[in-house]
Amino acid sequence: MAGDPPGSPAISRVVRPAGAGYGRKVMQDTANPLSTGGAIPPSRRPWILGAVAVYLVIMIVVGWGLTGFYRAARDRLDDTLGQRLLAVAQTLAATSDAQSIFSVTVGDSTGDEAVAALGRRFRDLGAGLDLAEITLSDPDGVVLASTAGSLVPGQKNDYWAIDSDAVDSARAGHPAATRLYTLQGSYLKSAYAPILLEVPELDQPLVAAVITVSGSPDFFDALARLRRGALLTGAAVLVSLLVLGVFLYRIQVALERYRASILRQENLAAMGRMTAGIAHEIRNPLGIIRGAGQHLQEVLAGLGRRDPIADYIPEEVDRLDRILSRYLAFGSEAPTAGETFVAAQVVDKVAHLLAGEFAAGGVDIAVDPLPGVWVRGDPLRLRQTVMNLMLNARDAMTGGGSITVTGTTGNGNLELVIRDEGCGLPAGDPEELFAPFHSRKEKGSGLGLTLSRTIVREMGGDLRLRNRSDGCGSEAIIILPVHEAGAAAPAKE
Repeated sequence: MAGDPPGSPAISRVVRPAGAGYGRKVMQDTANPLSTGGAIPPSRRPWILGAVAVYLVIMIVVGWGLTGFYRAARDRLDDTLGQRLLAVAQTLAATSDAQSIFSVTVGDSTGDEAVAALGRRFRDLGAGLDLAEITLSDPDGVVLASTAGSLVPGQKNDYWAIDSDAVDSARAGHPAATRLYTLQGSYLKSAYAPILLEVPELDQPLVAAVITVSGSPDFFDALARLRRGALLTGAAVLVSLLVLGVFLYRIQVALERYRASILRQENLAAMGRMTAGIAHEIRNPLGIIRGAGQHLQEVLAGLGRRDPIADYIPEEVDRLDRILSRYLAFGSEAPTAGETFVAAQVVDKVAHLLAGEFAAGGVDIAVDPLPGVWVRGDPLRLRQTVMNLMLNARDAMTGGGSITVTGTTGNGNLELVIRDEGCGLPAGDPEELFAPFHSRKEKGSGLGLTLSRTIVREMGGDLRLRNRSDGCGSEAIIILPVHEAGAAAPAKE
């Protein structure tokens, strides 16, 4: 390649169609470059699980309490209504002409007038007491008189099959009430009382007929309202808990952000104290090295020779000086000057600078043809970021391997992906790796990734880390907005 330093190892070129393969998937996954994703951070999961458990316990307790209250009220209403219906049925049975009714049941028409009069009495009494039904039936279940239009005299009483237990008790001479049950969505309850006829020849009274008294469905409106009230109360409690949960979650998020801000400020203060003390000592030798590099360039020029390697010395000294300045200003909100440049050229230059050193350790760098789009920012600081990420990739491959750099464009962004074949990211949230002073290296400062993300974000982009989908290492993704003001440069061949 034109411009390569003499004697430097050639960088391998892997020709791939732009946007093909994994790069296309990356662009789909990162359509919003500044999005942090919808995953719940691990630090919040215990709190959320605990809150869900508490809410479930509260809902169980509330549901159990409301259910118990409803059942107690229903049982109380059932008992009260049963006593009322039994009282009416027994009163009617005791005041009825048992002899006349018995004569009708055995086919004697002399009792018809008494039964008719009893029917009229049933209608008056049913209307006055708001009862659903008063029916007179013979011991075999044939209707003699009824206030219910569905029960015709001379036909079988179909409801006896539903209330068989209470009916059997009444036919045996003992009044009884049915349980509270539902039929076609309505609550029903009835009482049965026998009309007893004293027969001297028999040891016990004869059951001449059975009176049925049923409660009106309107009587059960209170029970239906109670059930609806219990359901509405449970729903209100659930909504209140959800609202409270959202409120508490927002408070938790705000506290975490505040705590993270305080921790960041403490880290920045510690960094400021550290860098302020050594800045002067570092800049002195940097000045000497820069002067030596310039002297070397002058000597070579006097001999009529030019070595591009010597040109790198002042450039790298300037870059180190700017890195040092950035350390001193780290955490400040002061804007930095920017210019438009082609990011692909920065990546190529870093790859050439590191190729020789990496090759000695069994690591090669493969750079795909990168889009020649323009971005805006500081090219020297972007070079620092790319170099940090490549050094991290090299350190992750203790046994050697390959570092691959690919690039794609889409949604107005340039995406550079630096892949390694190392051990991958540690377990946990990758965002923790960007925290200041967080390092897995024995001699690492824990500031490389922090500064790299700061640099990229100041250029309007983002920096992310993730494990490769094939499980063979990790990826660092640099996302930068394309600067439309610059003319597109040709892709590097």
